[in-house]
Formats: sequence, C-alpha cells, structure tokens
Amino acid sequence: MIISLTQYKGGVGKTTSAICLATLLSREAPTLLIDSAPNRSASLWARKGQLPFDVCSDSEAPKRLMSRQYKNTVIDTPARPAADDIKAIAQGADLLILPTTPDPLSLSALVQIASELPKDSNYRCLVTLSPPAPQTDGADAIAALQRNGLPVFSRAIRRYKAYIKAADAGVEVKKAPGGGTAWRDWEEVWKELNND
Repeated sequence: MIISLTQYKGGVGKTTSAICLATLLSREAPTLLIDSAPNRSASLWARKGQLPFDVCSDSEAPKRLMSRQYKNTVIDTPARPAADDIKAIAQGADLLILPTTPDPLSLSALVQIASELPKDSNYRCLVTLSPPAPQTDGADAIAALQRNGLPVFSRAIRRYKAYIKAADAGVEVKKAPGGGTAWRDWEEVWKELNND
C-alpha cells in the first residue's frame, strides 16, 4: 500500500501522522517512509534508529524501492504543493490523507485542496492536534467535514505531549511516556483503514 500525506497549510501534524501510519503499517509488513519535506522532520525523528520501519529521503527512495524489500510506503510530502503536484500526489497513492487541525484556517485550506483533487482520488481527511476532552473542537471539525460531504476519519487525533517526547527520543509514540493514551487514537484510525 502507498499512503501519501499532503496539505496546503503547514503545522497540521503531517509528519507526526506519517510516522504513526508507518508504525501501524509496519506491524503488517516491511514499510518505508519517504521523507520529502524540506525540513526532514521524519528523518530527524528516525535518526536514533528506534522506529520499526525505515526512513529515507526522496532522492534515496528509488534505490530503496527497487530493492523490493518493502510492502508498504508512506510519503510525507512537502507542505504547500502546487495544484499540479496535488494531482500527481493523488494519482501516485493508493490512499491520500489530508491532515488538518480543527481551526477555521486549516479547515479552509483542506476544503480548497480537496476541491482540486482529481475526481477519482481515494482520499480521507484526518483531524489532528485536537484539544482533549472536554473541548469538542475535533468532533465539531469532523461533523463540519461530514456535512460538506468530505470523507473523514471518525476519530480526531488529540494533542498530547507524548508526541514531543517520542520525537525527541526517536521512538514510536506508544513507547514514549504517556504515549499509551495518545496511541489509542491511532488504533481507532487503524480499525477504520482496515474496514475500507
């Protein structure tokens, strides 16, 4: 499976989502995360070598993929792609995930990018960096996207310090202090992915 993540707006949890999705996919089969973002955040996270999948830059990717040792690929694309790039990203993936925070500016950027996708694109929106309960920002954003007919995961990814700790230690989120609670959101996303 090839999963790509993209968004017009930066700071929406795209790289963190790519890391978590690659972690999930690596439970099933060898997985490669291609870090195409200019800041190389995924590569920095992986530098300590404690993730259950491989990470490489986009320039290294062809050689890695030609080895045929990977069954799954996750692509962390650069933020703010051009409209032509959006079409190519969508056509080159089995599933395109569009992360968004629950704030109006991010949701607006999400609606714009969704409107520019080719008609036959297989994509789904993912609400990230949502404040934990009792705040309802994540649920409200999911409901708004559903009302507008956009495919969206039914579980928002809540904001926890475990993500910062995991990136700092170079480990999976669930292995960071407090990561068990944060990881439950991803287990729900995984269930939805497997039910598609």
